[in-house]
Amino acid sequence: MNKRIVYQGEKATVKYEGPLMHENKGDEIWLGVEWDQADRGRHNGTVQGYTYFKTTGGANSGSLLKKEKVSFGNKLWEALFLKYFKEIPPQLLQEMEGQEQVKDEFLQEHSDLINHQDEKSKVITLINQKQVKIEFDDTAFFETMKKRKKMVEFYGFDEIYKKLNNLETLQELSLESQNVSTMGPFGFVGSIFKNIKILGLENNLFHSWHQIFVLVSQLPTLKELSISSNKLSKLETFGQQQFQNQIFTQTPDYLIYDYEQGKHLEIPVDGCGKHVEILVLIGMQLTWQDISLIIPAFPMVQQLLVCRNILVDYENLQYRDTDLQALKLLNLEQTDLSQFECIQKSFGHLPNLERLILNKNNLKDLPLVTDFKALRHLALDHNHFAQAQFLNKIGNLQLNSLSIKHNPLVDKFGKLYVRQRAIAEVSSVQIINGSEITKFERKDSEIFYLKSSFEEYFLLKNVKHYYYDYDDFINYAKQNHPKVIELIKKYGNPYEIDPTVKGGYTQAKQQVQQPQYCTIKIIDHVGKLKDKPTPKKLMGNTGLQPVKMMISKLVNIPIKQLALSIQVTEEAEIVQMEGKDMTLNDFGVLDNSLIHVNIIPE
Repeated sequence: MNKRIVYQGEKATVKYEGPLMHENKGDEIWLGVEWDQADRGRHNGTVQGYTYFKTTGGANSGSLLKKEKVSFGNKLWEALFLKYFKEIPPQLLQEMEGQEQVKDEFLQEHSDLINHQDEKSKVITLINQKQVKIEFDDTAFFETMKKRKKMVEFYGFDEIYKKLNNLETLQELSLESQNVSTMGPFGFVGSIFKNIKILGLENNLFHSWHQIFVLVSQLPTLKELSISSNKLSKLETFGQQQFQNQIFTQTPDYLIYDYEQGKHLEIPVDGCGKHVEILVLIGMQLTWQDISLIIPAFPMVQQLLVCRNILVDYENLQYRDTDLQALKLLNLEQTDLSQFECIQKSFGHLPNLERLILNKNNLKDLPLVTDFKALRHLALDHNHFAQAQFLNKIGNLQLNSLSIKHNPLVDKFGKLYVRQRAIAEVSSVQIINGSEITKFERKDSEIFYLKSSFEEYFLLKNVKHYYYDYDDFINYAKQNHPKVIELIKKYGNPYEIDPTVKGGYTQAKQQVQQPQYCTIKIIDHVGKLKDKPTPKKLMGNTGLQPVKMMISKLVNIPIKQLALSIQVTEEAEIVQMEGKDMTLNDFGVLDNSLIHVNIIPE
């Protein structure tokens, strides 16, 4: 039961094996299967009143098939031969010599296929002038512009075959979608792949985690394993003590079960894949309970990719203090995550977690993130963040890169606003959405965020920028924009003006609140304006030199001949405007302040 089969190109799981009771066919063996592609089924396991099996959720995803017509898949080395080799490599034959049964079964099963290929296809080999071997396959053609058929030339395949034939040096192997279902006798795979480091077995016919445990226990050099899109049954206990109870004690004596031999091996599940550093488990319908049961087999994994799984049962996620201590990357893309608190509680304490990928989930906000001391890269693309407040929740992280693309707040506020705010709120970040922050961009973004926080407060409280309660703003900022407190200390208050001060110039900078913008009146006593007040709206932090340049063009008098004086209010004295680094705010400028224009006496 629960073995995987393929029939007419479609995969299914065996739920029943036996005769057809509703048709009284007791001499034939039939299989009741549940299709991966549910709409291929005809019933829910019950036919004419006979219940052979039950489909998931009672869906009509089941069928009855003759056992002799289905394929139970290939052994791993068979898939290797069928995909990559024209002839059996010498090393494989040598290893088979000690496994007579294996050799006989292999040659018997595939002799027809090999003979058929020989009859159907003939390979012609030539050597060109550059001594490069060229192969022509008489079944491989393409059509020219003149509608003629031309045989395809294959260059360099002899070198590829030579490398593949030397299985001892083979380090990377992909057998995706090759209908691999079994490993063969224990030890045989390990004798073939002595130096394999990267193995891809995606979308095959494995049916049990114990098959995976058998595999990794034979390959001590294996560093990266991908078994994505395999549909594995829940871990079995085989009548022994419950596996969960043994995970969390330090006495893991749960043994690997070898389906080939039909018995347990003297190898514990715990640590059987301790050499595996990258584990890819994408699209396998896993829950956190499932993952909790397999973590002990891979205690030193550094990269764990579990995208497109059903990871909503965080209450079932448990692992020992000794597990996942080496984890550097965790990819939880498209796992129906809606609460970041679950992530922080489950993984926030891991000492080496550097990359956390949470793309394509249902996150709308974040709590204050205080853990994840080693986290340097955070990806939150394609979530449901509509407001930018979540950015101040991650301000304490020492992130190098942050990705927040394709969230509703980008459409609402614009890419530039979101980028500037992220730069300002996460002071350590160097890369936003894949784009590196430039030298002056951080300062510009921080000043922008500082001013926009004030403006947000003014709008909310319905007050003017030149008359507001500064202490109330500080309390508001602590709750909504905590980073602003730090930025005020760094850049000063951009809206410093004290409305109780009527005017008057003081030589030192006044520690009163000044306006960001003010409208001044320029009175020209000597130029072409002739005593006619001319209003101009300027920023309070505008320097004296730019003011002189603007007035010089306005009154058509060379800048070196200008003498400016200011009268902040009607009651205030007229004061000469001098000083290389002075700004309008330094002179106490207010709306309707007067600037008098004269010529320097000779």
